[in-house]
Amino acid sequence: MVMAPPARLATLLDDALLRCPVSGKLWLGYSGGLDSTVLLHLLASAKIPCTALHINHGLSARADQWQAHCEAVAGKMGVPFVCREVRVNRSDGGLEQGARKARYRVFGQVLAAGDQVLLAHHADDQAETFLLRLLRGAGVQGLGAMREWRSLGGERKGCTVLRPLLRARRSELEDYARAHGLEWVEDESNTDQNIDRNYIRSQVVPPLQRRWPLYSRVAQAAENLREAAVLLGELAEADLKNCGLRGEMFGVSIDRVSFSGLSAARRKNLLRGWLAESGSQMPEAVHLDQALRQVEAGDDAVPAVTLGQRVLRRYRDRLYLTPQLKPFNAIDGGEQRWDGMKPLALQGSWVLLPAGDWPVSDYTVRFRVGGERAKPRERHHSQTLKKLLQEYGLPPWLRDRVPLIYRGETLVAVGDLFVTAEGPPKPPIWRFSD
Repeated sequence: MVMAPPARLATLLDDALLRCPVSGKLWLGYSGGLDSTVLLHLLASAKIPCTALHINHGLSARADQWQAHCEAVAGKMGVPFVCREVRVNRSDGGLEQGARKARYRVFGQVLAAGDQVLLAHHADDQAETFLLRLLRGAGVQGLGAMREWRSLGGERKGCTVLRPLLRARRSELEDYARAHGLEWVEDESNTDQNIDRNYIRSQVVPPLQRRWPLYSRVAQAAENLREAAVLLGELAEADLKNCGLRGEMFGVSIDRVSFSGLSAARRKNLLRGWLAESGSQMPEAVHLDQALRQVEAGDDAVPAVTLGQRVLRRYRDRLYLTPQLKPFNAIDGGEQRWDGMKPLALQGSWVLLPAGDWPVSDYTVRFRVGGERAKPRERHHSQTLKKLLQEYGLPPWLRDRVPLIYRGETLVAVGDLFVTAEGPPKPPIWRFSD
């Protein structure tokens, strides 16, 4: 017996929520279009508590009308409604990508840990996404297309995305909407053939669908590719471990020699896995190739390659993956008073903390401006601070940021590296706090 569309969609929703339960609040990404309107009605009919989240991109002259429509429909169904306005940066990967990034920034602002946002993507969207990424030269991870469930990651740790209707066809949603007399908005941009997704939908998918069972084939291919991506992730995890992955005061690092001993394909795969583990967006392949070339540069080079939200750096026998450093100016930072008891926030998201036996006193914290000298307690003579920082192995990108702790005009400690003869038994704690 073939299940009627209304019952099938409700079952898809129930099954997805059972497989991927939420520990926090449930949200619905509600645009007012057909897809999200159907999902809103399914949730309201099943009396599943959720909040409709509408994002006004301001891209259409009718954007405010759509917002009013969404608020009215959500109110009629008894669903709480929240709206956020965004500005889309068209230079951020194009209009579609810029709008997507704007939406996900809102998710990061609105969702709390444990919350889940439901999105109404369906099988037709999946096929379009697969073809779009294929034509853009995506790899295994990208061609896995949209997953039913995934973590949002990054600054939204503990939040998830669920697409419960990913196995349904758009025609099923249309049948459901007509059967229940639903009203939705039509985005006029959906007919703009200059938008790649629209061109694929209208010009590429129909002839393919007439010759092959496109949607089932794409679903199977995407599933196979996701399995391959899982294996590549496991290989990257093993290679990271074998390369001596360790946490640093700023980012994490691996052994350069072990990394260089891997094949080019495994080095690139390790970088992808390393970036994914850090919560960074995945850069384009050309940037990964550039990173591989630069980290193999001459021994005297200190490369820094931006990869997504992270920076790949090299120093001595280690490769470092670090957050991006915020601008820093020692003179603008000025002097800061510190009692040696409470945490002291420093410029650029750093913090200074007292060690276990750090004495309470009236300290002044400064930064390097050039020409400083110091004499660590165990040394018999002073040296330039520049040379000492090299000897203590502080990476070059942190040397201008190391706090110099003075009591009066006497230098007593340099970061968490060393103390002078006039200082306490051991240095304070210097940590990155972002």
